[in-house]
Amino acid sequence: MVRQGTRSRGPSRVLHLTRAAAIILAATLGLFGPAPASPVQTGPAATFPDGHSFRLEIARTPEERALGYMFREGVGPEEGMLFLFPGDDFHSFWMKNCRVSLDLVWLSEGLTVVHLEKRVPPCRRDPCPSYLPMRKARLVLEVKAGMAEKAGLRVGDPVRLEGVELTAPDPP
Repeated sequence: MVRQGTRSRGPSRVLHLTRAAAIILAATLGLFGPAPASPVQTGPAATFPDGHSFRLEIARTPEERALGYMFREGVGPEEGMLFLFPGDDFHSFWMKNCRVSLDLVWLSEGLTVVHLEKRVPPCRRDPCPSYLPMRKARLVLEVKAGMAEKAGLRVGDPVRLEGVELTAPDPP
């Protein structure tokens, strides 16, 4: 019997409080799955002036640079490959054995765009054309075709690199 003027603490109120405590405990222990992905990049990354970032693979050795994106079935909009060279030069690229179209971005040692080739198609048969910058460059960044245009990237724009040691092995 409930006395007049007092509230009931019946089974439904206790059950409600018990469920709330269970939900809080489960959330604290991470039982509802992983937390949402953090926007913070881990590892090497390149960022265009519009803020678009790319997780980078680094092609540092002559062998890594020769292989590049060859034989890959796809390159995602958040992926890129950065080619490091020992010095400034007219570094030539081609698309032999590459299965996807790419944007090629030549960068100075100061990380400024010195040349762009947009939407470079795969080379389907020999001879494959070569793509050469108009000015010497120290680095080349490859990203999915259309990303440079989407970002409004132009010659003279800065590109920010994070987590990248800008040294390539000296030639033998």
